Amino acid sequence: MWLSRYICLFFIYSFMGWIYETLYCTIKNGKWENRGFLFGPACPIYGTGAVAISVIMKVTIGNGIVLSLWQIFLIAFIGSAGLEYITSWGLEKLFHAAWWDYSDFPLNLHGRISLFTSMGFGLAGLLVVHIIAPFTENAVGHIIPILIELLSLCFVFVFAVDFTLTVTVLYHFDSIVVHVDNSFNQSMESIVDNTVQRSSRVKNSIIEKGRFVNDQVNSMNGFMKSTLRRIHFFRDRDENRKTVKNRVLTKIKNLRINRKRSEARDE
Repeated sequence: MWLSRYICLFFIYSFMGWIYETLYCTIKNGKWENRGFLFGPACPIYGTGAVAISVIMKVTIGNGIVLSLWQIFLIAFIGSAGLEYITSWGLEKLFHAAWWDYSDFPLNLHGRISLFTSMGFGLAGLLVVHIIAPFTENAVGHIIPILIELLSLCFVFVFAVDFTLTVTVLYHFDSIVVHVDNSFNQSMESIVDNTVQRSSRVKNSIIEKGRFVNDQVNSMNGFMKSTLRRIHFFRDRDENRKTVKNRVLTKIKNLRINRKRSEARDE
């Protein structure tokens, strides 16, 4: 029973987080923004944070410890920063993409977290502990046990379907980009080595690969496109690309030097 109750609370808090994120970004950008990792109206990172701090409060109170406002703020501040950083790092490693970026914020760490956003989540933690959690838990407490069980099962089923579809879309798109990257990287050096009109050939190759990706994206259904639109940007997935790029630039530079020398001898 207690597990089903926390599952329901998790999805309620996730839905509240989605409402906040969507409204904030929609107002900020002046157009509709469906936020979050999943396609459905849920931001699991908010649900995880809210449930975690609620459990911490219950444990401390159960042990006779009363936390002050600044202690709650500090727990929410540190906890949200850690949760955001780990989540961002994990998503990048899995999908080579970022759903948020704080690089323009002062005192940020790798664009994953920043001082001011973490302070905002610290204040949100106070709001959760003193207002949102008591109200939500009281409302859930009035639901009959059998309905709690059914709701939790429904939530888990919908979440599993949504998560599976989202991950499938991202891996499908990632495989397309990896294919293009590998093909382009393999052809770059040979293009530089084997053609006099290298600039034109490189440009045409880039256009060709870009058209391939664009055609793949256009062939996706609305669900797939919606999933990709929620990504803030894609990160570079291949560190070897830097080595390839440096080798190509070096060869281009040498070709230009040799051409100038050849033209000088002809004169």
